Amino acid sequence: MKIGRKRGQALVEMALILPLLMFILLGAADLGRAYYIKLEMAGASRAGMRMGVLGAGVDIGNAIRAEPNSAIPNSTAAWGNEGPGGSNDCDPTKPTHSCGDLSGCAPGNNWVAGQYACFAVRTCITWSGGTCSSVGAWGSRPGASLDQAIEILTVYKFQAATPFIAMFAPNSGGTFYLNGDTVGLELY
Repeated sequence: MKIGRKRGQALVEMALILPLLMFILLGAADLGRAYYIKLEMAGASRAGMRMGVLGAGVDIGNAIRAEPNSAIPNSTAAWGNEGPGGSNDCDPTKPTHSCGDLSGCAPGNNWVAGQYACFAVRTCITWSGGTCSSVGAWGSRPGASLDQAIEILTVYKFQAATPFIAMFAPNSGGTFYLNGDTVGLELY
C-alpha cells in the first residue's frame, strides 16, 4: 500500500507544480524574445546613424531596415510608411520623401494595421561638448552646416505571449514598445 500512496502523492505534487514551472519557462522565453528584439532595435539605430553621418545623399532607411534581417523583414507591411517605397523611407532619390516617422514613432500614433516596427530621424542643430542642446523636428536630416548630429530612433511593437508578462505592459493589450536610440556627429 505504501508504494501506491507514494506514487499518488508524487502525481499530485507534479500536478500542482507543473503549471507553475510551465508559467516560469514560458515567461522566461517571452523575456528572452523581448531582450533579443531590444538588441536588434539598438543595432538598427546604430546602422542608421552610421549611414546618416556620411551625408545627405544616403539611404538611411534601407540601412535601418536591413540590420535586423532575421527579426524584422524589410517590407512596408512590417515598417509601415517607413518601409521600402513608403512616403517616409528616407529615399535620397525622392526629394519629397520625409525621413522616418514624423511623430517620433510615438506608441499607437500613426501605426498602420499590421505594422510592428518604426524608425524616426531628426537633426541635432546645436552640438557642443558632446551633447545636443537643440533638435530639429522628427523627419529632418542634417543639412550643409557643420557640427550637426543626427538622432535615429527605432521602435518595435512587442506583443507579450504570456499573460503574466503582458500584465506589466504600460499599454493596453500587453504591448510593449521597445526602442533603440543613437546620436552621432556628422562627418561632412
